[in-house]
Amino acid sequence: MCRLLGLVAGPSEISPAGLPSFPTLPSWQHCVGAPHALRHQAELGKVPPDNPPGHADSWGVGWFDTAGQISLLRQVGSAQGSAYFVFASEAASKSACVFLGHLRKASCGAITSDNAHPVRVDPLEGQSGDSLLVIHNGTLKGGLLGWLRTEGEQAGRPEALSDSDTVVLAGWLAAEIGGVSAEKRQAALAEALRRLLAQAELEGDPTRSYTGINLLIAAPEGLYALRQFSKNAEYYTLFARPLVRGGWVLASEQTDTEPGWEALSPGELVFYGASHGTVEKEKLV
Repeated sequence: MCRLLGLVAGPSEISPAGLPSFPTLPSWQHCVGAPHALRHQAELGKVPPDNPPGHADSWGVGWFDTAGQISLLRQVGSAQGSAYFVFASEAASKSACVFLGHLRKASCGAITSDNAHPVRVDPLEGQSGDSLLVIHNGTLKGGLLGWLRTEGEQAGRPEALSDSDTVVLAGWLAAEIGGVSAEKRQAALAEALRRLLAQAELEGDPTRSYTGINLLIAAPEGLYALRQFSKNAEYYTLFARPLVRGGWVLASEQTDTEPGWEALSPGELVFYGASHGTVEKEKLV
């Protein structure tokens, strides 16, 4: 159970070399400065019914710069009082093209920095492909989690041994789409998530398999988003609005009062491209 934040820049102009020029992402604003910024959600964010308040077990931020290089900063504890969280949010604003921020309310797995999100998954030795960053809101359980572990182990993913459902899921996603080119990644991800949701249905009642599969996946080419839940629709929310200078912000809870926020439709994979400012949607269920 977590709070998610994603930002993706849109090209604002074309440079003399013919390459897109990306505006600075307002990561500090949505992490720290906005009325309901991610830092405030650590204490005041919504929680499922009958749960204690707070998403304060750990936090993390990660991003790709315009050259496709990754930065990742994570820490156990609440973002609310963390000077390091403020520093990380400001650092991202200087170079990020695709950004993820996360607050964790642990439901599966120990409270450690390794289990904090974003989860970075890299190609295995000898394999090609991009590294990815994954954040997740929800809990995977039962036969679905067991299936993901088995699939991950067969693919040689070390994440399959983790006690965190999100780390297991991220490793499985890397096995499914990690070696695919950027141009084909959306189709491969859609097919992988259809397999995941079909496997969940095999248990009959979806609540036995997962509470939520809200995902933001960052890749060098942009941001992939999915909103999917089996219960508590008012908690498993995901909203998006365009940024003034191009690009998009996505969040579990609206971080500010600016117009343009819209809820993502459940069961729909949405891609927010960083190179051309495109938005592409594909129904999964």
